[in-house]
Amino acid sequence: MYSVIDFSLYNNFETAILILDSRKRIVFKNLSFLKNFGNIKNLEKFGNYFSFDICMLDSDNLMEANPVSFAVDSRESFCANAVYQKTKDQFFYYLIKSFFDNGCKILVFKNITTQILYEETEKRYAFMRQQYLTLAEENKQFAALQQKSQAQTVKLALMHRISGVIRESIDLDRILDSTLKELFNLFGAVKVYYAESREKNFYIKDVYPDKYKDIVGERADFSADTKKHIRAREIKVSVCIKDYLNSKTSYPAQVNRIIVPVFRLQDIFGLLIIYTNQKFYDVSQNDVLQSIATQLGSAIVQASLFTQIKEKNNELENTLTKLKETQLQLINSEKMASLGQLVAGVAHEINTPLGSINANNDMLGKLIDRLCLDGTDLSAIENIRNINKIDREAIKRISGIVQSLKRFVRLDESDLQLADINKELDLTLELIKHETKNKIEIIKNYGNIPEIKCYPNMLNQVFMNILVNACQSIEKNGIITITTNYSDNILTVKIKDNGCGIDDSIKDKIFFAGTTTKKIGIGTGLGLAISQKIIEKHNGSINFKSKKGNGTEFIIKIPY
Repeated sequence: MYSVIDFSLYNNFETAILILDSRKRIVFKNLSFLKNFGNIKNLEKFGNYFSFDICMLDSDNLMEANPVSFAVDSRESFCANAVYQKTKDQFFYYLIKSFFDNGCKILVFKNITTQILYEETEKRYAFMRQQYLTLAEENKQFAALQQKSQAQTVKLALMHRISGVIRESIDLDRILDSTLKELFNLFGAVKVYYAESREKNFYIKDVYPDKYKDIVGERADFSADTKKHIRAREIKVSVCIKDYLNSKTSYPAQVNRIIVPVFRLQDIFGLLIIYTNQKFYDVSQNDVLQSIATQLGSAIVQASLFTQIKEKNNELENTLTKLKETQLQLINSEKMASLGQLVAGVAHEINTPLGSINANNDMLGKLIDRLCLDGTDLSAIENIRNINKIDREAIKRISGIVQSLKRFVRLDESDLQLADINKELDLTLELIKHETKNKIEIIKNYGNIPEIKCYPNMLNQVFMNILVNACQSIEKNGIITITTNYSDNILTVKIKDNGCGIDDSIKDKIFFAGTTTKKIGIGTGLGLAISQKIIEKHNGSINFKSKKGNGTEFIIKIPY
């Protein structure tokens, strides 16, 4: 029946046309339809891409209802606006119409997206225009109020910012910089100065912008009339072409100069000087400027008091440091003096019986020779001879220890003298042999170093402190490596151990008096503090490298 109907005429339509037969089967799609929707085959699936712009309420199943199904099922002509979702983010508006012609259902899809968007835009524009007109009217009503309050707001903001700087800081330079910058912005100024009062004259102390810093330190002189206003603590506004009478530069045109005296009670501290191209000066700004000048005057007083207190604190800190150094020196001197007296007494007490033992040992040797001549049992004589030899070695060992103690203390050697540091280290190691014996291996990497002028007894004390600390940091068996070298007129001594290391929490205060890692009763915490002072007395330095669990290395450098 439909094969004889020629629908090609619809290809001339710009509107998409879809034609169905009486059984709702698709019999024709014009070119516009194919262009917009493609060659669809399933009408029900195609209808699912459409939804009503305004929901239809006369459907039996609103969940499955769509404009296409309504257009197809309608027994009369149908017309409705619909939304077509082409992709996830693409939507188009269509006017869908349907009618009967020659027993066929004709569906027309007219794209009205542009029209809908235009109408919506018109509505939004009309709404926005109404809002704009309303706001414009309100702005017009408040314009006068805003204009009046703006200047006051700027003034209050300026005062607040400057007050904040003054409250938060007692650094006068920072306060001046902030004040000058704020005044520069408020007045649209060419430049702003602060001139401080010294010996009845005014000298430029600070200026903004920084490009005018070259005049800092210059004396600023003014006319008699201006000076009169300054003495009266009054703001002086005048027209000028030079910053001050003795200024070396001039302006190409006249500028307004505003001079604000900064004072407290009867004392004038200085002047705030503003140069601006503004032709008219609002006298209502005087209150703001006077308030700023008052706060600046208070800040200057506070800064001055703070500077005095800071200087006094510095003096007290220096005095305290010197007292601590003196205390350390006294402790060290007393310690060494006590040690010297103790060593001298012990040496005397040991030498007396040691002399007797040595004399008896010599006499015993002579008696052994006589016994040999008398034919006494040779095996007994040999045993006695061995005992005599052992005693002689013990006597020699005791004498060596006494001599080492006396050399270590050296109470009679308080002046600078030449010393071989390698030998001084050996001397110290000999005295702490009880700490290292059967426990610690000593590795000596001694360099070929010259004798240097020093205080040997003091350096021995430093070596003693570091070496004893190293021994006590090694719980069982360990190694201590001592390295010396001389290069570029600097003697370097390095003492490295593989002990427990220094905890990070005390590294920064390891040279402070009282700092110790040892148990109560074992260490006083003075050893390294005294050592640092001794090395400083030699114009040298003492530093260390340490990692918890990996040992410590002390590095001593002495210039010579």
